[in-house]
Order: sequence, then C-alpha cells, then structure tokens
Amino acid sequence: MRSATGGPRPYGPGGEAAEDEYVLGLYRVPVKARTGRKGGPAPRTGRLAAYADGGALRAVLRRLGERALPTLARHEPDLDFSSRIKQPSMAALVREIEQVDRARLPAAEREVLGLLLDWGRRALAEDGALRIVIDAGQ
Repeated sequence: MRSATGGPRPYGPGGEAAEDEYVLGLYRVPVKARTGRKGGPAPRTGRLAAYADGGALRAVLRRLGERALPTLARHEPDLDFSSRIKQPSMAALVREIEQVDRARLPAAEREVLGLLLDWGRRALAEDGALRIVIDAGQ
C-alpha cells in the first residue's frame, strides 16, 4: 500500500499506516516541579495528537537533505522503528524548519513541516513536558 505523499491525516488507536509512512505523535510526559510550590492538578500525560504523514516526511528529507534538516534526519526511525525528539533537540528542530523556504515545497511536505514546527514551538513553550515521537509505519 502506497501513500503517495498525501500529507498528514489523523491517526487513531488501531489505525494503519502504509509502509512508506511515519506516524507523528505529540506526547505529554510528567515533569517534576522545580519551584517547590504546590500547583494545581498535573496535566494528563500521554498522546495529545497523532498523524500518519502520508510519506511526506521521507519526501521532504530526500528533497532538502540532511544538511537542511539534520535533526529530523538524525531522528528518522528507519533503523529502530521509533524516535523521540526531546527538549535538547527541539530548539534545533525549530531553528532548522524556520530556515527552510516552505513556500517552494509541495503542499504535503509543507504541511508536515508546519505541523512539526507548531509542535516544536509548543514543546519549547512547555519546557520539557512535550515530546515528538516519530514511528515507522510498519
């Protein structure tokens, strides 16, 4: 089954991804409070959103190459089926995507980079509470 670089589509529990797709997920993880103050209830942890990428991430990495997107190239999960982008890499990911001229990319590739950029900015704002997970759709 080929996805033909169709761009992100919602991916739910039990969903199927084509063999050339990645599943992109945004997850909330528990973070210990460092202030010593008692806060309200902790936010719910677990998956916040997930999308099958329609083959667009592989396509944009082929098109732009490792030099333009080294963080994404390093986290491409083909070798171990899953990759988690954590706080130290998140700032680099956001900087790299911001430097890409997304207007010249096909719509699906532009959409997947826009999604990752939005998630990366959100993760930076939440100071380590969010992770981006990229799973091979196999």
